[in-house]
Formats: sequence, structure tokens, C-alpha cells
Amino acid sequence: MRYINILSVVIAGVARLTAADSSVMTPASSATTSLGTTPTSTATCNPCAKISAHWAEHNRQNKTTLPTVKASLAHECLKSVPLGQHEAVQLIDAIEPYLEWQSDAAYKKDPPESYFYPGFDIFGNLAKVRSNVQAGKYSNEFDFQTDLYKQVWAPGHDGHFTFKPDLLHRAFRWYRNVSIVSISENGEALPTIKLQTDVLANPKTAQAITKINGINATKYVEDTANAASRFHDADASYNSMFWSKPTAAQGNVGDFVGAYSFLFYPGDTTNLTYANGTTIEVETKAFIDGNMTGVVDGPSMYKRFCSPLPLQPAAASANTNTTINTITNATIPGYPTPVIISPDRTISGYYLSGPGLDNVAVIYLQLFPVSNFAEFQTAISDFLRKAKAAGKTRLVIDLQGNRGGVVLLAYDFFRQLFPSIVQDGISRWKLSKTFEHLPRVVSELIKDIDPATETNLELRSLYYTPWSYRHNLNISNHNFEKFEEKYSPHTYKNTNYSNLIRINVGDPLTTTKLLGIDISGYGTRTNLTQPFEAENIILLHDGLCESSCSTVSTLLRHQGGVKSIAMGGRPNQGPMQGVGGVKGAEGLGFTQIYQYINSVSRFTTNSTVKAGLQRFKTLPMERSVAAGINAQDQILRDNIDDGIPSQYITEEADCRLYWTAPMISDVTEIWKSAANSAFNGAKCAYGGISTSKAKRGNKAPPVHRLK
Repeated sequence: MRYINILSVVIAGVARLTAADSSVMTPASSATTSLGTTPTSTATCNPCAKISAHWAEHNRQNKTTLPTVKASLAHECLKSVPLGQHEAVQLIDAIEPYLEWQSDAAYKKDPPESYFYPGFDIFGNLAKVRSNVQAGKYSNEFDFQTDLYKQVWAPGHDGHFTFKPDLLHRAFRWYRNVSIVSISENGEALPTIKLQTDVLANPKTAQAITKINGINATKYVEDTANAASRFHDADASYNSMFWSKPTAAQGNVGDFVGAYSFLFYPGDTTNLTYANGTTIEVETKAFIDGNMTGVVDGPSMYKRFCSPLPLQPAAASANTNTTINTITNATIPGYPTPVIISPDRTISGYYLSGPGLDNVAVIYLQLFPVSNFAEFQTAISDFLRKAKAAGKTRLVIDLQGNRGGVVLLAYDFFRQLFPSIVQDGISRWKLSKTFEHLPRVVSELIKDIDPATETNLELRSLYYTPWSYRHNLNISNHNFEKFEEKYSPHTYKNTNYSNLIRINVGDPLTTTKLLGIDISGYGTRTNLTQPFEAENIILLHDGLCESSCSTVSTLLRHQGGVKSIAMGGRPNQGPMQGVGGVKGAEGLGFTQIYQYINSVSRFTTNSTVKAGLQRFKTLPMERSVAAGINAQDQILRDNIDDGIPSQYITEEADCRLYWTAPMISDVTEIWKSAANSAFNGAKCAYGGISTSKAKRGNKAPPVHRLK
């Protein structure tokens, strides 16, 4: 999630933006040029030179599309890039200090038995890769960067915990031009895998895919997702491989198309075998994403794509909220005409119709945006008001594919639905050695200032950083009176953490001054009326909810008493979690950490403190396209004593539904199915709304854990 403070108007935390976005986005144009193995007149036999010549010729002829080459040619080029051994060691050493900020490193090493994915040692694996570099075990840069990611980040299954190394992400992107869908024949039968185009062409004759490259299709999809998915839940990881209407509305065509291709070279073709025995061959292309100027061979590829790039200054995030009007004449591609939609299309509202559905409203939240905050708030309040005026008494909250955003907007949405309930939002920091320096320096600086009257803008800004003990509230919603109350260590798994904290949402300098709005339930928005009863609200998930989406889901379920439905998942009978993405309370990019440290270090003369802070370099950001960590754990009230982060708590949806063929072409079919199960007694594929008795937030019994 994202959190707003004065030092950094919008700091990192949306999994979608600060972490590796493993989703493959639809290309800007379907028109591409392609290169086979025949060299152009200016190219040599070197694969990188062939690609460079093709890229240059393509740009001379057509600069509006991305050029493509055969996947094998791009792979040959990448494998020819020599290892920068000294530079690799420097990069690893520069990465390590940032990883010390990862809040749940000890839990990643030793997760609870109920957690699906196996534990791994972040720092042990990083040291292993460093040793391999020094021992000359990598024959090229591509193999080094691939193993670095596989060993350190892929096992984390954490959307906030990421590092996208340069060669793997700046040059090429492999792409299968087909999407797959998960389809149950009648909503009760276990889903099978089909081509999206086959289902759209004729749902009745579309054949199930039984094998992919000779491997059981379900196993192939599961194994690919489990190897590198950003999701902590196996069903969510599985869902991420598929095309669906909600994720397509956000430009995501499903990870089968090409996500993780930087880790798993797919070859030039993929063979798909249908249930009737027919096999088709799907070609894999490589999009040329990078500037190939000057590339003639492997060494010049290294120079072009592995040379550190200077950090670009972050663009200022301006609060441009003035007069806000929601609009009603815009649509989301593939969606019906909305009753209301925000100008940025992140929020849209709809009404259902049909037997038992005429009183149902649907609100679709794509994310909690990092700008246009008043637009978000106004769109929500306008739709709720219009829905009530139209006689709607029930509400479907569609959070499918929601990857989070600004956490204060998650709070605002919750308080618009439940204005009398004060949100929990309990979290904590990991007190690594370098982290501890920041609150000690800052708290000493601001201990005697009054932020309301302080004229030194820098000191006033430091007062509102997380490092100030006077900032944040305790879990009883009171201020910390001294440094020790907030930062005396609380130890779990041999790791020191801060006391539990909450954002002071009632402080206008935290909210109103920066966002341009009062959060609902505070300031000018304290006289709201609850629009729907909890039993008349249903949460709709697909497992891909993460970050601030996880926060609002937790608030709605644990405090609001709202029940939930999860769509899809692996082809089995059993429960499924609705929130399968990162549940961390705050993600920080490496750049944000560096900026914090660089700012605070100017205020100390302590040589020990300075030495610790000087370990943080810009090299990891200069050698990657994204880098971040989970900085704060979210802690549920049931886990205040044992300290287990919510990331490791299994929370199953009350009802599970499978996708059916009509849902591929009509998103309202998803909404109607959810509404009928929630409000009209329709059966769930597993579980049930009326029969659900499970206490939310409890640790689940052990599952069949991935080994």
C-alpha cells in the first residue's frame, strides 16, 4: 500500500508500481514487424547484431510499433552477454543493506505450517549467489541475473519485495500471442483450461487443453506460477496465469502470455494439445523493448543494458483537486455503461437487473489511485447516494485484480460504508540496525517542536515522518509520549520490531493538507450515514487483491462483518482465499529508502550512525527497473500477542465460485452469479454465504504445503 507523509508526498507501496509488475501488458499495437534467422544486409552472424540491425531498420520504416524477433534469437543474444564479475559482486553488496529492511525476512525463512510456499533464507541465498559469482560458476550475465532473481526474490511471493535487474527487463520481452482461460462447464464441474479465443468463438465447441509441451496442462500452469508468482496463495498464483474480464480491463492479458519469461525461456514454440487429441503450435516472439543503438555483439549489449543509469528525480505529485465532477458518458472497455465513473476510470458503478437482482448495485474498484484523491472520494459518495435514491438495498464490491494504492483511500472507502467504525490498520516496523538510526536522529531533533507553529519547514517535515515517535498512534488511538514507547524493541523470531502503530488519520497535516480531502469519518465528513447493512454487502475477489486492497478487505471482513466470494482457483474442490496478494502494511522502493537516509544523515555527526547510513548506495536502482521491499507488517487483532504478520494468516472466502464461459464475454455474468450466491441462496462451488460460520482471521489448519 501507499502512505502519504510530508517528507515524500507519495511514497512507494502500491505493489503495482513499486514492485515488479509480473503481468504482461497488452502491446500498444497488435501490428509488429518480425525477424527470423535471415540476417539483414548490415548484420553479421552475431545474434545481437542481427537484432540491432532489424531494430534500426524497423525504426526507419515505422516508429509506432514494437519490433519483434524470434524468441530463440533474443535468447542467443542474451546468453552471449559476458558476465561483469566485479560489477556483479558490487551490485550484490549494494543490494544487501536494503534487504535488511524487509520486515518479514525471518518469517520468509521459517513460515508457519499453514503457509503454502516453503521457507527460504534471503541473506543465505544472496550470499550463495555472491559466492557463485566469485567462483566463476556463471558463464554469462544472463545466467547470473536469472539465478539472482530465482534465489532471492522469486521464492518470496511478495508483491512489495522485488528487484528487476537490468538485462532481464530492459532489452527483450518474450510473448505468446494467446491467452488461456479457466472454465467450468456449469459452475459446479471442476474448471478446465481453454484458449480464450476458442471460448469467444464458440463456447459450446471450445475444447479443453489437456497438455502443454507434453506436460499435463494444469501442472504446467501451476508449476510456472508457483515458481515466480507475486502472490502468496497458490490459487491466486494459478489465477494470475489466466485472462479474465476484470484483469483485461486493466490491460493484463494473463501471465501465460509471457510473464516470468525473463526466468523461463519458452522456446520458439509452445505445443497445446486438446482433449480430442489435436495439437496446435503457438509461436513465441521477443519484443525489442530496449534501445539497440551501438549493439553489435554480447559485450556491446552489456555496455548498453548493464551500465548504471543515473537516477531520475521523482516527479512532484501535485494535489490538483479543484471542482470535481464524476462522469456518466465514459465506459471501461468490455464493460457496460456505468451509472457513474470517475474521470480516471478507477471507480465505476453499475446496477443489475433480473429476477432477484433489481435491488443490487455494483461498485468496481480497479485500484486506490495515487492522485486525484477528491475524484475518488466523490465518485464513491455520489454512487452510494444515487444507488440509495434508486432503491438499491444490496451492494457487490468488485475488487478483482485490485493491486492497491494509497492506504488512506482504502480507509476512506471503508468509512463511507461504515462511518461509525474506527478502522484498525495496525502495523509495525522491523528495527534493523540501520533503520534504528533514523528514529533516534529524528526524534532527538523534533522532541521540543510544535508542528502547528514551527517555522522551519524541514523540521516540521521530519516531525511527520515515520521516524518521529510523536507521529502515529498506538493501538488505543493515543499518541506515543516518548521515544521508548514507540521504538523499544518487541522481539519475534529473534527479530526486533517497533511497537504496534496506527496512522493518525484525524491529523489534517497527515491527510487534508496533502490529499486535499478529509478522510470520511473525520473533519468535515463526520456526519455520514451507513448506506447498506453488512449482510447486504458482498466482497468479490479473484485472489489478486493485494496491498491496500488487502487492507480494505481486512477492514470490511473483520470489522464490518462483510462476507466474501472468491472466483476461480486451482481445479479442486475446497476453500480459496480471496486475498492472495501481499498483505504488508507498507511497501517502500529502494529509492525512497535512499532518500530518507540521505535526508536524515545530514542531521547527525555521530560517526557510527553515518557509517551505517553510508552503506546505502544508488547502484541497485541504477541497475534495475524496479526495486522494493515490504517495510511494515500488517498485524491482525487476533495476532497481537503472537506477532504473526497477516501475510502468513490463511483467510478463506465464505464462498467460492468458478468462472463459466458466459463470464468471458460478459462481466455482468460474474456479478449476477456473485449476487445470486450472496443474496438469493444460489449454490457456491464450495462453501456458502448463509452457512459460513468460520471466524475470520484465525490461523487455518495446515495445508498441503509446496515442497
